[in-house]
Amino acid sequence: MVIIDAHMHLGSIPDGKKKWGNFREYKIISKKLGIEKYCVVPIGLPKNFTDKSTPDNDSVLKEAEKNKLIIPVYWFNVFDLPKEISEKYQAIKLHSDIGKVNISDKKVEKFVNKINLPVFVHTNEGKEYTNLGEVSNLAKKVDVPVIAVHSGSVTGTFFKLNNYDFPKNVYFETSGIQYSIILQKIYERFGAKKIIFGSDYPFGDPRVSLAMIDTLEASKKDYKLMTEGNIRSIFQLK
Repeated sequence: MVIIDAHMHLGSIPDGKKKWGNFREYKIISKKLGIEKYCVVPIGLPKNFTDKSTPDNDSVLKEAEKNKLIIPVYWFNVFDLPKEISEKYQAIKLHSDIGKVNISDKKVEKFVNKINLPVFVHTNEGKEYTNLGEVSNLAKKVDVPVIAVHSGSVTGTFFKLNNYDFPKNVYFETSGIQYSIILQKIYERFGAKKIIFGSDYPFGDPRVSLAMIDTLEASKKDYKLMTEGNIRSIFQLK
């Protein structure tokens, strides 16, 4: 079965003298799992969050020139918005922890509408500016797919999920979810057509995210939607 990873990072996590994870390791893991393509964003380093700076987007395009399996994703920073981005990017991503900006901030809305590409947004239900309510608010103001990376992440997501009214252009991504019961509730409420497999490598692991999907005990049709069909439709991949 073909699989597409909707969310992984190009780069390693620095920790003293050691660097955790690398693209070579990811390619080995993904090949074993049957991952055919992967949506790639640069890795956000600690300095990007403290300095409100933009991660190295150019590194993704350079790697994409060598590797046709890559779907390039541009990481945008509301404090450093470009006038335009390369047409080679097929999506954009916002990580609101850079500057602690609300997902539905007017600058975000304006940029998303201007670029007119699917947008991945980092979410954490434990923070007001990155909760799923903010995802809903942004999605109602734009005409592109809005993918909630980590699907709210924390335990509180399970209890708050019913408080939000999500428009049809919202999708939920599987990496970084604290407990499988959160994904199970998303699956029960929205169905497979709104769930997208992502690993968040090197912070996460595609094997872990696929195991999370396995807990849903979904049909083969639903499994295919979550691991390939939905993201293929969003990017209009053949």
